[in-house]
Amino acid sequence: MQQALKQHPYIQAIRALHLQHNDRKAFHQSAGPILTEMGNDSAFLSLVAETNLNDPIFIHQKWSLYNIPCLYIYEDEDMYLKIHFFPTLKDYTKGTAAHCIHHHNNYILTTAAIFGSGYESMLFDKAIQIDPVSKQAKLKIAKRFTQKEFPVHTIDAWEPHVVYQPELFSATLQLWTPDKIRSTDKLRHWPLIKAFKTPLRQLINWLKLENIFGISAAKTHQFYPEGNHFKAIDEADYFAPTRKAVGPEVEFYSMQTICYFLQKKALLSPTFLSDLINSQSLPKHYLPLFEALLNQQDIEQTYAKTSINIPQGNYTLDDVVKAAQ
Repeated sequence: MQQALKQHPYIQAIRALHLQHNDRKAFHQSAGPILTEMGNDSAFLSLVAETNLNDPIFIHQKWSLYNIPCLYIYEDEDMYLKIHFFPTLKDYTKGTAAHCIHHHNNYILTTAAIFGSGYESMLFDKAIQIDPVSKQAKLKIAKRFTQKEFPVHTIDAWEPHVVYQPELFSATLQLWTPDKIRSTDKLRHWPLIKAFKTPLRQLINWLKLENIFGISAAKTHQFYPEGNHFKAIDEADYFAPTRKAVGPEVEFYSMQTICYFLQKKALLSPTFLSDLINSQSLPKHYLPLFEALLNQQDIEQTYAKTSINIPQGNYTLDDVVKAAQ
């Protein structure tokens, strides 16, 4: 599936732009209009949905709460494209953080808002001071904006940021690339490398060659406000509970989130849905969702978690502003 849409004009246009720009930031800047066009093209979104749902690997994947519900578009050694979905809170409160303040290591991300209200976001200076004992941290707010103001925006590698829950269910089209072209990029797709990914990563971390190979550091922190300062938390500890949250209920939630979007955008034809239901390839616990789509019965909206894995459970934009002062 990763290469299924390689010959599509949008993907060809994105790949052509990549060849024109050795500088990845320049590439992201030039790709924004194409992402917007892709997000506005219902025929293309239908093709993306059908490609995913026809793929056994996608339809049978084991979702966890760590995974943001998504549809895959394209991936190679230089980039990957996805559609991510962001349910709102059932009892929406403006300025509620969706997660900890974090960065994406050496990856640059360009996001195009394609559905819903969009979310508010905040960027921070890359220079962060962390007390190694108390884990208290100092962060400085660099920019605050909404997706209504900037429907397409880019987050740089190593740039801390946070997203606040959207007012309405939202979707974004996302383009990811490493921050620069490396001679080792193609190695990520070698089967032998994938088979020994964990020990190789540990060796690279031990040799402190992360930047050469373009991988994350051995220990990465995320941050949350605590009174008049920020607190650092080990990323592995922060994500541990959501990585462990698996099972049929989580899988149904993820597919329901996707189906809610597909219904609101009317992206699947009755013929496709009928063929999918009768194909015997669809997991049985998903059948009610796709039968509802076929019969034009409303898919129930999903909602975001009300808490994240920090001591106080959640925090707000005002908490961030206070800690930054």
